[in-house]
Amino acid sequence: MPNTSHSPSETAAAAGSASGAGWVASAFSRPVMCMFVLAAVIFRDSPRGLPEPDIWWHLRDAAYLFQHHSFPLVDTFSLGGAGSPRLNYEWLSEIPFLLGFNARGLQGLLAVYFTVFTLIYIGVYYRSCRGGASSLNASLTTLLAILLGVVSIGPRVLLFGWLCMVGLLLLLDRFQRTGKGLWLLPPLYALWINLHGSWVFGMAVLGLTIAAGLLQGEWGLVVARRWSPRELKRLLLALAASLAALFVNPFGYTLVRYPLDFLFRQQTNMQHVQEWQSVDFGKMSGKLALIMIFALLAATLFSRQRWKLDEVLLMTFALGAALVHVRFLFFAGLIVAPILAPRLKLLPPYRRERDQPWLNACIMAAIVGAMIFLFPSEAHLQRKVDAEFPTAALEFMQQQHLKGRIFNDYPWGGYMEWYAPELKPLVDTRTDIFIYNGVFADYLRVTANDHSFQILDRYKIEYVLLSPQRPLIYLLENSPAWREIYADKVATLFERVP
Repeated sequence: MPNTSHSPSETAAAAGSASGAGWVASAFSRPVMCMFVLAAVIFRDSPRGLPEPDIWWHLRDAAYLFQHHSFPLVDTFSLGGAGSPRLNYEWLSEIPFLLGFNARGLQGLLAVYFTVFTLIYIGVYYRSCRGGASSLNASLTTLLAILLGVVSIGPRVLLFGWLCMVGLLLLLDRFQRTGKGLWLLPPLYALWINLHGSWVFGMAVLGLTIAAGLLQGEWGLVVARRWSPRELKRLLLALAASLAALFVNPFGYTLVRYPLDFLFRQQTNMQHVQEWQSVDFGKMSGKLALIMIFALLAATLFSRQRWKLDEVLLMTFALGAALVHVRFLFFAGLIVAPILAPRLKLLPPYRRERDQPWLNACIMAAIVGAMIFLFPSEAHLQRKVDAEFPTAALEFMQQQHLKGRIFNDYPWGGYMEWYAPELKPLVDTRTDIFIYNGVFADYLRVTANDHSFQILDRYKIEYVLLSPQRPLIYLLENSPAWREIYADKVATLFERVP
């Protein structure tokens, strides 16, 4: 009779082989492959977001911090804000961008924000799958969220705030599943307030989640489960500790109250800066918002799956914010996609036995290889920047040694402060400084041809650097007090006639 026994070493080897095969199957499964496809979509759109007006003064801020080991208390970068008090309210998120730029220039900037953008949507995709969606349906809703988030794609410090938002949502998911993880909330908020002011939205999400658990009942398809006394106590303690953690910042209560300051003292910013406008349904961003709304309506009509009360409250808050300010379409995508995904049955479910790990591995390797091979060169990225900012005009001014007081296009101020710091612009996109001292209102009047020459005289402006499309260009061209000394497709430079 043959001996069928196996030695311990043979058994361990067989178990190890099975474990290794299982690891390979998991690492190269279709759900993981879908994450790489989503990263490829983000990679495709990332380069066009590089010409971002804010990033240049953020780089200048971070460079100042590295050089002086302190925060500037007053503005020294611009002409119109010189000596005005200022608050560097996003100081921590500026540092990764400066490190990336110092390492690889514009390529470093692209690498930093592509990485953060990708991490955000990997989190959205993961939450969608954990919520019960198949990998394909989760990919579809995450793709919608990515398209909504394109409104903020680029080297923006805002991305670090939304990354913290995804972290908060993951922690709340974990607490609802296991009752654990709340101890991480205070450190998260301590980090968040130093990264970006969107921590206010994080507090709103936490508050709505707690409030939803104060009720219990069923209202049609909406169901609520009340927190147990122990759960509620832990949530309230975490909320109190998180509020206290907000004061762990270099500016104390001033940084905590800044979002309220923005809301009540910077209405001019909201009225004239495009991303603070309401959603325009005639634009692509508005059409994507409509798709999201119609998808939610379809899920309500055709899916009998229950809606949890906290989901309803969070979606209402997110959609309301997004429709009022187009900037928050990004936030709406983060909230809505994981809630919508389990109710979406457009694509077939994932079947592990039919998966093809080696095909998935080939696709993943092809995506990584394509990203490396197709990563934009520094020259290519510089051409994108030059198409939006007055690089050639600034070089002309430096070559001609032009000195004087400059009235500039508002989006160009930070670029001038970073690349030509000796040519101080009148304004830049740190709008709060110029709203408080009245310079932004004067800038708007000048560009609207409202007493333009009187205001230019009052500020003793000697040079005007504007986009050729500005209405003020026509006035300057037909005024004997000004003459054009430089022009290209991007910028036109006028000099006051002595």
